[in-house]
Amino acid sequence: MRRPYFFEVFIAANFILIQALLWRITRAPLLTLMKMFAILLPAFAAQTLIGVAIRYAISRRAYLDSIRSRDWLADTVRLIIFGVLSVQTYGWIKLAIPLLHHRLFDRELWDIDAALFFGYSPNLFFLTMFSRILPFFDWTYANVFIASINIASIFFFSHPDRRIRIGFMNSTALMWIVGSWLYVLVPSLGPAYRFPEIWLPLATMLSQTQQLQRILMTNYQNLLRNQAVNVFLGIAAFPSLHVAFEFLVWLWLRRTWRLGAILFAIFTVIILLGSIVTGWHYLIDAIAGLALAFASYAAVAIRKRPPAFSPAHASAD
Repeated sequence: MRRPYFFEVFIAANFILIQALLWRITRAPLLTLMKMFAILLPAFAAQTLIGVAIRYAISRRAYLDSIRSRDWLADTVRLIIFGVLSVQTYGWIKLAIPLLHHRLFDRELWDIDAALFFGYSPNLFFLTMFSRILPFFDWTYANVFIASINIASIFFFSHPDRRIRIGFMNSTALMWIVGSWLYVLVPSLGPAYRFPEIWLPLATMLSQTQQLQRILMTNYQNLLRNQAVNVFLGIAAFPSLHVAFEFLVWLWLRRTWRLGAILFAIFTVIILLGSIVTGWHYLIDAIAGLALAFASYAAVAIRKRPPAFSPAHASAD
């Protein structure tokens, strides 16, 4: 068995850290860990199997020969186990923001946006520009992100090249966990919560978004009341890790799967614009997310990035 990978050490250390910080308040990160495994282990295993089936249908014996090794199977188990632990760690850091840092920086982020955008709010600018197609962003923002999570997991968990899938897992763990601590460093709810008078009148065009925002705020209030909470429903704006994730996947796919890279380039634009139009994020959140994704990729890709396209890569398209 190979030595521990970076993502294993990094995720485990941060899980221990967030539970230690919350120890006097709650033991929930530890006590709900098995429940998280029960929820996500089958999902990650299913995504892997779907990817294996698709790749086998395309490449047949060549793919089967490349994944039949004990190392590939062992890496798959490790990826899935620490994928679950990563979600638990990220989720509890995000949930714990109001317990660890009480001040909110929404006004400062709004003002930074205005300074970057020549004195005018980017949220207001894009709301005006896309006022006729708000239902498009209302539907795509959540659904595109969910689709992208599944596509990325299917692609990377089933990939035959250890360098690519371990490298991706290292970079994505770095991005999500560092991003969650940035949430704690600069707590913010997001413009739709801080400036509701702008978005509430748009309820008929942003019905799905505002319903989800209400659910998240209820969960946020339950945390403050010491009531039961859902680890998947934390609130934080800076940085935008939805934008960061789409961009990070694009950075990896641009060298391994051309059609996938095109798809995730489109996803990045949709999520970036949608995050601003729907009021989830400020423009500076997206900028910070893009920078974090690039830094997470660069930190890993110096040694782990795949080679440039070869005929073998091109045939996979």
